[in-house]
Amino acid sequence: MTTSTKLPSERQAAVLPLHLLRQQMDAVLVQVESGSLNIDAILLQDELDEASSVLYACKLIEVVPGIGKVKARHLLAHMNVSETEQTGNLSVDQRSKLAQLIAKELVSS
Repeated sequence: MTTSTKLPSERQAAVLPLHLLRQQMDAVLVQVESGSLNIDAILLQDELDEASSVLYACKLIEVVPGIGKVKARHLLAHMNVSETEQTGNLSVDQRSKLAQLIAKELVSS
């Protein structure tokens, strides 16, 4: 088994930015889930912020009130997008179409 030769302070310095990013990602998910942040506000941006960009598209969609896990996966499958695709890897057109599908799904339910 290999062990790291880094000092604890070096490890902490390496992990801190990732921890802060995870907190920002969690904050985005909580805001979308609570309704204080509309999913369109994220998906229809030309340039996504770092936290929104690295979130899995499926995770972002499933926290939208009224969507859930099954519908989120169905919407992504309809678009031929993997569940593990990061939101930032989707094109602007894909994100726009996804926002339209979500809105249509919310109106019909």
